[in-house]
Amino acid sequence: MGKLINGPQGQVIGLVGNTISYMLNKQNVARIKSSRIISLKNLSPLQQANCQKLSVISSFLNDILPLLKAGFANKALGTTKNYHNIAVSYNILNALKGDFPYLEIEYSKITISAGELPMPHSATAIMADSGLEISWLYTHSDDGSCDNDQTIILLHLPDIEESISIVYGVERRMKKQFIELPEEYLGARIECYLSFVSADRKLVSTSKYLGRLN
Repeated sequence: MGKLINGPQGQVIGLVGNTISYMLNKQNVARIKSSRIISLKNLSPLQQANCQKLSVISSFLNDILPLLKAGFANKALGTTKNYHNIAVSYNILNALKGDFPYLEIEYSKITISAGELPMPHSATAIMADSGLEISWLYTHSDDGSCDNDQTIILLHLPDIEESISIVYGVERRMKKQFIELPEEYLGARIECYLSFVSADRKLVSTSKYLGRLN
């Protein structure tokens, strides 16, 4: 049952008929409740391709939701979208290769955060004896970066379908971060991504792909 908020002229919250109304980012949003289960057999080739795009990207992103929230929440401010919608849309548009039904992720194009906070001009990832070290250049400057910006790091291991997320890691001034890895991960293929977020969480960088290790 829907509820009227602030009297007869106020917003509706809840279910009225087949319409669901709710608050999202301080805005009143309404959507139609679907009772149909759609079979792929009844979809056009284009619709099937779109479904596969969503499935491929979602299977990757759904394992790193806290990281995506840090990386895309600011993009959702003032809109009726949420951080997950924006992350999925961005990566569907930019990070897929191939044609239906053989679509796959292009890891070098994955984006785990988007914003205006400056990234270092140079950053690298290398394997070490017991893990992985990410390092970056940093000098005090007026480009908008700060000593206390913190790292956002994603290590994705596609062959075993595992991800390691670090949200709010070391500060930018440290110039490096070491991530200890389980022994079984040391020889696995690893896709590496780096970003930074400001200490007050109001600014975030557009992430950088650091390459594939192993």
